[in-house]
Amino acid sequence: MTGTPDRSGVTGVVDRLLAVLVEGLPPDLRRPFEEVRETLHAPLRLAVVGRVKAGKSTLVNALVGRRVAPTAAGECTQVVTWYTYGSPDRAEVQLRDGTSRPLVLENGAVPASLDVPVEEVRRIVVHLQAGALRDLTLIDTPGLATLTAANEEATRRALLGDGSSTAAAGDADALLFAIREAERQDDFDFLRDFHRASGSLSATAVNAVCVLTQADLFGSGDLAGGDPFALARGVADRIATEHPTDFSAVVPVSGLLAQTARTGLVTEQLARTLRELASADPVLLQLWRQIGTPEGIGDAEMTGLWEALGPYGVVAGRSVAPEGAAALRTWLGSTSGVDELDTAIQRQLLPRAHLIKAIRALSVAATLVPGLPDHEDARARLETALLDPALHPLAELRALRLLGAHAPASPLVPRLEAVVDDPDGVVRGASGAADGLRRAAAYATGEATRSVVPAEIEAARVLARSYQLLARRVAGSPS
Repeated sequence: MTGTPDRSGVTGVVDRLLAVLVEGLPPDLRRPFEEVRETLHAPLRLAVVGRVKAGKSTLVNALVGRRVAPTAAGECTQVVTWYTYGSPDRAEVQLRDGTSRPLVLENGAVPASLDVPVEEVRRIVVHLQAGALRDLTLIDTPGLATLTAANEEATRRALLGDGSSTAAAGDADALLFAIREAERQDDFDFLRDFHRASGSLSATAVNAVCVLTQADLFGSGDLAGGDPFALARGVADRIATEHPTDFSAVVPVSGLLAQTARTGLVTEQLARTLRELASADPVLLQLWRQIGTPEGIGDAEMTGLWEALGPYGVVAGRSVAPEGAAALRTWLGSTSGVDELDTAIQRQLLPRAHLIKAIRALSVAATLVPGLPDHEDARARLETALLDPALHPLAELRALRLLGAHAPASPLVPRLEAVVDDPDGVVRGASGAADGLRRAAAYATGEATRSVVPAEIEAARVLARSYQLLARRVAGSPS
């Protein structure tokens, strides 16, 4: 044996369980289980959700790396849209009656209008040859707390399900929750509904990242009133402190600057134009529409700068512009916060995607089981499967998030992160020796008896079990 646990074992156990549960069932009862099985092997479904005008579609464009999502109000912003990897670039409208029809992209982007009534549309699916979509599917949603009840209902149905057994947990595995200025109670009411719909094991922050959008507009939106990103960071830190069980990270982002950085808008001409504003008074720059553009800059050029960079980007970006388009693009990616958001997705969601999807699948299965003819036997099979050592990583993930929420400074955090994200490295750290892993297990057991923090006690117990399982696999003994 290799001595390292196969993390795909989680997917295999859940997949086999779902296959067993549907044996002998008629097609109508099999279908929802089969749909859930498909999600186990598909890319992580990451939904962008938040209030209207929170900058969700702009954020989607930045993450995809193309201006494909419509940002102005229109019919297509009223329906759920999936962005998934595929070739050639194309789109389709999937209707509630189960049929679909092609949707012609306009200059590579989703059009503003549809040729079918919005209320008949289940979702739009856009297939793109975009590298960012190889490992995840982005789901853009109409928004919450809208004036149009149907728009919010579309979002809730896509993410929470329709209340029926066939869509109990909706379509998303994880969330990017966009908050524009400050959080509101109904934001967290929805978020907790999503956590519950995703499964009891994920009733923590394992599958949600908060994005504090439009960070460049905090304060006065320019450097005159202080750095807006510093103000946004303060709000983000407060949200992270006050809501540790809701989000795995809180990241301030300027969707506008991120979109400009990632979608090819930064050209040498734009950098040269911005460089020509180096000596302009920042206060007067804010008033250019009233007093006119600086000498040598036309209205069209100034409008282009303002639309691409906004007031903060124009004022602060002047110091970088002399270095050229590449440097400006790098600065925008870093300053906008999109690089940090990418890191959060790459480190906290994608490596754990198989666990997040397994949790969701088990939750949906638990919801479907009561409707089966032999539901008692099915429930027993489900409960037995949950005891399989191969599913221990689910307990690791839950313990990690609880520990991060209640004892983030605990020395157990990095050790638990290691077994969740890099069990191979844990084995290498023990020189591949089962005895070393057993000693680590004994030490963790001792830590459980010494701690007085419930989350830390549970984490130590889970960690001890993790080391024990690793030791057994290294030794080649059955788990």
